[in-house]
Amino acid sequence: MEPYSYLGGCHYVTSFVCSSMWYYADMASKQSSMSDDLTNSRDVRVAAQHLDRQERYVALLRQAQQLQPFHEIPGALEDALKEAESQLWALHARSGGRIVPRRRPTKSTDMTNTCTVFLDECGQYSLSSRDEFGAFVLSAVIIRDDDSQRIDEQWRQWKTEKLGAASKLVHEPDVRKGKGSFWFQGNKLRQSQARESLSQILSELDFMGIVCVMNRPAYIADVGLQPLDNSLPTHPYLMTLDFLMERLVMVLEQQFGGARAHVVAEARGLLEDARLQSEFTRLFLEGTTYISASWFRQALAPGIDFKIKKDNITGLQLTDLLARPCGEKVLNPLTTPDRWSVFRTKLCQGQETAHSILGLKIVPWDERYDGIWGA
Repeated sequence: MEPYSYLGGCHYVTSFVCSSMWYYADMASKQSSMSDDLTNSRDVRVAAQHLDRQERYVALLRQAQQLQPFHEIPGALEDALKEAESQLWALHARSGGRIVPRRRPTKSTDMTNTCTVFLDECGQYSLSSRDEFGAFVLSAVIIRDDDSQRIDEQWRQWKTEKLGAASKLVHEPDVRKGKGSFWFQGNKLRQSQARESLSQILSELDFMGIVCVMNRPAYIADVGLQPLDNSLPTHPYLMTLDFLMERLVMVLEQQFGGARAHVVAEARGLLEDARLQSEFTRLFLEGTTYISASWFRQALAPGIDFKIKKDNITGLQLTDLLARPCGEKVLNPLTTPDRWSVFRTKLCQGQETAHSILGLKIVPWDERYDGIWGA
């Protein structure tokens, strides 16, 4: 056997490293190209989705026309039919382009590997709101079901030791303002100590986060009151839900081994919850510009489970705490909000998007946010 050649070994390692660098660079280039292609075919896909509905609408109008003699057709019906047919031909023209296949999972979901995703929000989603807090934040905390009991026990033990009882509710405004479970009869020292210990327990708990932050004033200045594009819901809350769910399915595949997740959200009201449930269902049927409907169906259990604050659910309390610091950081990137130093390490990593890690979506994007999750 020939003796090992040091120079030969170096040459091999160098070749391997160079090949790896070219491989990952090529993969990054392909991902970027794919994203551009999907964006370019967005209008065609939306037109194709609307075409079927418009055809049915025109068919119903024509059926109504046949139910009565032509001379008795009301002018409004005739005008509606002409307008509907005009829109139908416009959709035919727009839907004739190339539609690029959307992203799909690269591996099958492991049905024995399950997680629970907790959703909560902070701030006003209405773009016309005059709320002094200028961000709307939709946040998610992901906990492996195998870790759920242990995390819950850690959290309840901390509440017993620091707040006086495991039944105490932890609500972010109470932490910030020294109210509720953080009142301590107005004792500022005990309030400060409780906040410090809160940061410590949060750093010890094993969970990951995804946050979508909408900077409302910046959004209005850049985009106005309409959605970013015609493939997105017009309702700001539902638009942020789409952004967050897109990232969630990628995180479940890349960082949770292809896990399947059950989504739990804090109830906000019958109408608000119905809207959220409807949009969640729509993702299962239509998907988004970038993620296929089949990926949502594979990665997520159908239907959102709504819980109220008094249910005292650990995951929802963690999600509630996560939202505000992220919103404050986006509104003023040069500051370090309370608990931001802890939460930024919990945000899901992975560079699969145009501007940021998977764990942080900022709308609208600005260059001043570059690397914000690391500062």
